[in-house]
Amino acid sequence: MDVGLFIVAFFAGVAFSSPTVPNGPAWDALRVTWNPNPFSKYGFAKMPRSLKEPLAGFELRDNQCTTPNAKFRGQRYWSQKDPALTLLFDTQGTIAGIQSSIPKSKFTPYPYLTNNRFIEDGDFWTLTAYFVDPKTICATGRSQDQLAKEGTGTGLWLQIGVDPIANSVQVPSNEEDVKKPETNWTFGHCFWTMGNHYWYNVTKNMNCDHFMPNCLMYNKGKLTAFCFATNGVFESPRYEHPSNDDAKAFIAPIPDCFYTDPSYKRSSTIHVYMIDNPRTGSFC
Repeated sequence: MDVGLFIVAFFAGVAFSSPTVPNGPAWDALRVTWNPNPFSKYGFAKMPRSLKEPLAGFELRDNQCTTPNAKFRGQRYWSQKDPALTLLFDTQGTIAGIQSSIPKSKFTPYPYLTNNRFIEDGDFWTLTAYFVDPKTICATGRSQDQLAKEGTGTGLWLQIGVDPIANSVQVPSNEEDVKKPETNWTFGHCFWTMGNHYWYNVTKNMNCDHFMPNCLMYNKGKLTAFCFATNGVFESPRYEHPSNDDAKAFIAPIPDCFYTDPSYKRSSTIHVYMIDNPRTGSFC
């Protein structure tokens, strides 16, 4: 991680990022990919939240609302057929979730995570998060007025099985709730421009085949971001590629298997922000 570039990015963000909308919804935008380079078009890239907005190159991948026995919910849009990032829109064309897919030719999940977090999706293994209750996405959706009032979403649901409704679990929106032992989310570290990191059931002696490919991030006690995190280096400008040594800034404790398992050297991660000013609004 280039500390010099991080400092430049921080001060550039202070100078040019938009403030949080006064009296507006807490989740006032959707941005993806942490990048210390303030000039990168992929760093903290702003995503469309409605099909009525300019889609910035995103095009229809498929419609899971009309697919028989669909494993996901929503109209799926991707850019340049890059599977690293897919946006999910509800039946009214309002943002409803986000996915990251990895080609089967480049990745095979551990058996424990197969069709658990990584859902088989044709030629891909797919991670999915929803910003609204999945059962509403193909049923009622949200209007433009609701988007304006509620923001990017009403909560965060992670899909952990092949049934997008029965197997999607809502995570705590308040940091005080995620700290409760029964949630099994483990505090990692604070990292400015990201937030307080929490990882699922991380221990020093855990097996890496149980390392969950998600993190949650909280700022001022509220959920403002999360990440997809997969072991391996995959090609896409949407990905970040932290090494095991970089992980020490986000994860505690570092599992021993990161160093004893030869496949664990570098990961492909995507940070997803539900706020418009992650550079200036993500200080834990």
